[in-house]
Amino acid sequence: MKTLPFDPQARPKTPKEASAPELLTLLERAAGYFSLLSEPSRLRIIQAICYAERSVQEIVEQTGLPQPNVSRHLALLHRSGVLSRRRVGTSVFYAVSDATISELCRVVCLRMAGGLQESGA
Repeated sequence: MKTLPFDPQARPKTPKEASAPELLTLLERAAGYFSLLSEPSRLRIIQAICYAERSVQEIVEQTGLPQPNVSRHLALLHRSGVLSRRRVGTSVFYAVSDATISELCRVVCLRMAGGLQESGA
């Protein structure tokens, strides 16, 4: 692939270029990545650990979510490569391993907060 999508300097020259298999594969992967952020509980979990590693119990306490739900979301985020985990005795600690996810969450939340202020909400 010669150019990356969403680059304002690199408009596709032909419809065929805009639907190249490599581009479609990349966009499918991007959609999968964004789907991780489509669940508010996962956003709460990422927020809880975006600056510091925490145990599952600490995440449960900080988010107020039920432990089985936290564990399910943590497993998905770990499998996706967004979180790292380490075991110490019987405790499991999680940390954000993909700084991009924290940055995306921050940028979107800033945008949404700005939009809420503008609308008077």
